[in-house]
Amino acid sequence: MTTQQHVKPAVGCLVRDPDTYEALPVEGKLVEMNSYWLRKEAAGDIEIVEPAVQDLKLKGDKQ
Repeated sequence: MTTQQHVKPAVGCLVRDPDTYEALPVEGKLVEMNSYWLRKEAAGDIEIVEPAVQDLKLKGDKQ
């Protein structure tokens, strides 16, 4: 079983996603923790964070 974590780049770091080659967004992204992300964490290039909980409106709520 693979573990998913929400990671974001450390301040001043540009980290690329190895699957898409796109830069990791500043707000972070949910990723499968593999050797790449573990190496980036050990190097201090990323931080593991709790994802922000967004307010969800129920469909039909008209306030």
